[in-house]
Order: sequence, then C-alpha cells, then structure tokens
Amino acid sequence: MTAVRRGGGARAPRAAARGLAPATRGLAAATRAFALAAALAAVSSPGAVGAQPKPAPAAAALAASTSAPGQLDGATYDYEHPAAPASGAAEQGAAQAGAAAPPVPPERRWRGRAFVHRLAAADPARPLPILVFLHGTNEARIEHRWMGGGLEGDVRRIAAQLMEAGRIPPMLVAAPSAVLPAAVAVARTSWPAFDLDAFLDATAARLRGVATLDRARVVVAGHSGGGCNKAGGIAAALRASTPVHAALVIDTCMDVDVALPLARSRPTTHLVVSWQTMTWAKRPIADFRRAFERGVEAHPAAPGVLRELEPLVPTEPMPHDAMVPLVLRRWLPPLLSPDAAPSVPCVSP
Repeated sequence: MTAVRRGGGARAPRAAARGLAPATRGLAAATRAFALAAALAAVSSPGAVGAQPKPAPAAAALAASTSAPGQLDGATYDYEHPAAPASGAAEQGAAQAGAAAPPVPPERRWRGRAFVHRLAAADPARPLPILVFLHGTNEARIEHRWMGGGLEGDVRRIAAQLMEAGRIPPMLVAAPSAVLPAAVAVARTSWPAFDLDAFLDATAARLRGVATLDRARVVVAGHSGGGCNKAGGIAAALRASTPVHAALVIDTCMDVDVALPLARSRPTTHLVVSWQTMTWAKRPIADFRRAFERGVEAHPAAPGVLRELEPLVPTEPMPHDAMVPLVLRRWLPPLLSPDAAPSVPCVSP
C-alpha cells in the first residue's frame, strides 16, 4: 500500500497495480499490441474531490486493434526542429527590427515525429488533446525511440489501441528524438532545456491541414531519463508557457532535487509519479517521497487535481519498459475524460 496525495492534501490508500501482458522485445514484438492481462486496482478515496480522475477501471484486455499486425491505422509525420526557438518577447522584438533570429543551440535540437490516427484525422479543424512523449537515454542514437524506431515498444500503437477501444477520445501523439548524443547519453543531464512551446509550435505547423492541437489538453510523459534532469526533460516542460494538463513521470531516477520542481507544478496540472522496484530498486525513493510531499504541502494543487505517487508491479521480464504501456493505459482514460477535473479551467469540454 502507498499513500496518494491529491489537491487539497487529502490522502487515501492505494493497492499496488498487478498485471500487464508481456512486454515486447525484438523487432517483430515491437510492432505487436500491448494488452492488459489482469485487473488494476481502482482507488477508494474518501477524501477525493468531486469527479477527480482515478486510474482506469479493471479490464481483462483492450479491444482488439482494427489495424493489421505491424500496421497502424493512421499516418506518421516527421519534422525537424525549427530554425529558431519558440518566439518570446525578445525574439518578436528582434523580428520586428529585422534582425536575424539566433541559431538553435545544439542541446535544444531534436527531430520530431507525430502520429495522427484515422479517428483523429476525421475532422482536421477539431482541437484534439496531444500526448508528448520524452524517451530516456539513447547512447545508440536510435531515432524515434518509442515511436516506431526502437525495440522497447511503440507509443503510437498504445494510443491507437486505446482510441480504437473507445477508452480515450481521438488524440494526437508526438515525440522529439534527440540528435545530440551528449544530450541523452546520461540520464541526469538528458533533454537539457527542453522547450515544450517550440515543440508544440513545430508539431502544429507540421500537422497544419491534417489535425489541430488543443493546447488546453497537453499531456507530457517522461520515461526513465526523460524525467531525471531537474533542469530539463519533463521538469522543463512543466515550466513552459503552455499550461500542461497532465504530467506522467514514469520510472525515472527519483532524485530528491527533481521532487521539488515536480511538486511546484501549476496548481491546475495533474501530476502522477509511477515507479517499479523489480529492476531499479537502488533509488532514493523514500527521500524523494518526503521531499515531494513537503513540496506539495507548500504548493498545493487546485481542488480535484492530482498529486499522485504510486509504485506499480508489472509482471513481465522487462518491467522498466513495461511501465510505459501500464501507466499510459492506466491514466490516459481518466485524464482525458470530460469530467477529469470539473473545477479546473484548463480542461477543454
């Protein structure tokens, strides 16, 4: 059992999650659908506020994908980092004066990949929620890891199955792929100064005429090294001008100096920190928890907004990788439901 911290400081017990279908390893398995094989425990929260999001209810398995094995029912779009960072007041002033925009520093560069499912492409003008996924360390420089380029799994396929099963509304999936080896070789310095605003701008430009982003429903997920840098990665994304609707911190380093930046998220941002200890037990988890809880007490969330800490128990041979489909299937449905947080203005109808 572990404690759950929510907006307003309420606490409630949670049972550990149990079960997930075997994680994919190997090229053929990487294209195969993940599925839930056992029930996830639902939260019983006497102190919860209103229609507060809870993890997805128990399900024997997701509905079968309508896509043929190895195929996705949608289109994938690749794009480069724009020539200049996201425009702020200084950049706008320079542009008005006719000055050239400064070049993008190497540590801010990436290649983007976005996936638009057939259901998401049905109405190009309709604003859709978007999942931005930050992969972990990538010394091998595999492009578009977790977006069809690696062996761990495919976030596009996980989201496609949820859409096809009717568990989440049509949504967009996008991810940067780091191109500077030094920026993703070491977990605690990975994704330095990640610019979420610039990434969303570039993604919106690439998908113009195909799909429209709803910037009020941006979900950012950081796996492993994607959430280890106190000044970059998901911590930097939470400081963007665009208010993040929800952040999913998935099996990261759990360093104490990252706990406070996470706890200081906007009061309207749902935050879920999930981890497993089967293959990564030597982390300062107890210290992280204490620092995070102190931070939440000093910076409480709005009513109905999550500040969640949860250890999970995947049952596959590769629990670290298996955490990605487990967390996305557990949390995307409630976080994207219309009543996810009725009192929070950043949630679109």
